[in-house]
Amino acid sequence: MEWILENVEETSLLHPETFFIPSEQERNTQQAGKMVRLHFVLTNPGAAGPRAERMWVEITSQDQVSRQYTGILTNAPEVLKTLKLGDTVQFEPKHIARTLLREGDPLWLAVGEKLALVSKKCLEPGSAVHWMYRQMPEREQDSGWRLFAGDEDEAYLNNSENVRLMHVYSIMDQDPSLLEPFKGEIGSAFERESRDGEWKEVRDWVLEENE
Repeated sequence: MEWILENVEETSLLHPETFFIPSEQERNTQQAGKMVRLHFVLTNPGAAGPRAERMWVEITSQDQVSRQYTGILTNAPEVLKTLKLGDTVQFEPKHIARTLLREGDPLWLAVGEKLALVSKKCLEPGSAVHWMYRQMPEREQDSGWRLFAGDEDEAYLNNSENVRLMHVYSIMDQDPSLLEPFKGEIGSAFERESRDGEWKEVRDWVLEENE
């Protein structure tokens, strides 16, 4: 076979700090009409070619016993020759690398597919985002959001190795409580006292030029 589907659960376990996937519940409860991204891994990739093609599939049904999904490929493969736009694909929850939310969905965010700057301290075991603000985006794919654990000092933040670029939806997969803050406009800022604390908007906050 020319390709196999990547087991993203295994990949996420191997690379927990860099490879984020939707929660187990979300991957198990997708419905017909929803869009999910699968990774079609080439079994014999060329030396200069890609390892896999990442493509979107629209779910048409799910077997309630096996939990296996059936869907229709909505991308035209660039490398794979045995797949084409509109082909039927069968897959399992362990293959769902990302879900696509459409406007009108309660979890949809206008900036969901854009990037945010995240302090690596937020990603440490037991840590979380406690302070976040949104500045004017610096480029098209920038959401403007900047997220921090809250105890970073200037020296830590001045080291680019301590900051990561992440998709907003990927951050949401790790912490669903960020949904409401992420709806904030440019100039918004939010804080909370603990990982399970309530988010509060900081209304008297003003972005400094060096932030």
